[in-house]
Amino acid sequence: MFQMIIANIEVVHQSLWIMLQGMLGIFIFTGIFYLLIYLMEKIFRVDKKS
Repeated sequence: MFQMIIANIEVVHQSLWIMLQGMLGIFIFTGIFYLLIYLMEKIFRVDKKS
């Protein structure tokens, strides 16, 4: 099994690179989504009446 991984190290490298790009994309999307929610809370603030 280990010999197959060493023989196909370029495929493993490409797979890890694609995974890294996908995870980075998810974090960027989540950050933008969080920022939009935060900005909408600041813009459309509702005053509480006690």
